[in-house]
Amino acid sequence: MSSRVGVDIGGTKILVARLEGDEVVGTKKRSTPQSGVPKLIESVAKLVERVDPEGHAPVGVGLPGQIDAVAGTARSSPNLKGIDDEPVAIRDLVAEATGREVAIDNDVNVATLAEHRLGAGRGARDLLGVFVGTGVGGGLILDGRLRRGSRGLAGEIGHMVVAHRDGAICACGLPGHLEAYAGRASLERRAREAHAEGRETELVVIAGDERMKSSVWAKALEAGDPVARSLIDEALEALVAGITSVVVTVDLDLVVLGGGLAHRLGEPFREDLESSVNQAMFASAQVRVRWAELGDDSGAIGAACLTD
Repeated sequence: MSSRVGVDIGGTKILVARLEGDEVVGTKKRSTPQSGVPKLIESVAKLVERVDPEGHAPVGVGLPGQIDAVAGTARSSPNLKGIDDEPVAIRDLVAEATGREVAIDNDVNVATLAEHRLGAGRGARDLLGVFVGTGVGGGLILDGRLRRGSRGLAGEIGHMVVAHRDGAICACGLPGHLEAYAGRASLERRAREAHAEGRETELVVIAGDERMKSSVWAKALEAGDPVARSLIDEALEALVAGITSVVVTVDLDLVVLGGGLAHRLGEPFREDLESSVNQAMFASAQVRVRWAELGDDSGAIGAACLTD
């Protein structure tokens, strides 16, 4: 069986997994260094060596930001110190530090790839991965292959325009994007704006001055909070618009749904999304919306699959 190593670099932790064939046979993790790229690369190299001390297995790396998989560079990753507007040669730096063959890609692309190979999309020829968390990320599998597009933008459903030009402002600075309506960070901003305008909401009561985690939204909905209900309904509507547009454009029948906020909202949210997408579908086409199955390991598993 072929051995390969996957590295999932997140804003708070690095998770490294070694796969033998399709089986995860070892994992290591540590907190993500916050002192810049050199320390980040050093930490990755040490974890790779710990998880595969005897071998020279190739390494795949998934990380947030704008990734050029061909050039092996990353930029604009706000949660990773030192990866800003200028491209950083992550692939070459990891290769030099480990002495191994290295491939890199966006964190959501590799999570989608993992679900296609070993998770909810196993055996499917085509699928759309949608991950609803702090933002809204997406990945696209067509004809059994991860599709990136000429600029790496394929599947970036969070930045589809789902509202008119003066719609809510996305974290990227542009109006009307899906993420501005369905990402947890944007939902929190809009909830606090509503509270500042005099609308009482359990969201602020529960969260106080702390971040409105996904659990806060679930508790507020359970309590029947009207602000939370209204914002989540808008998020669902925006997701339906974005997903339906992608599905019709490339004729998909499977959506794999993941992300911290989506999972916290639970099965009623998935059911509502699937039902609403199918009601909006052209030509009576039907779409399955399945939960992502691989959880926190999906990034490292998908990164390892980049080396196949």
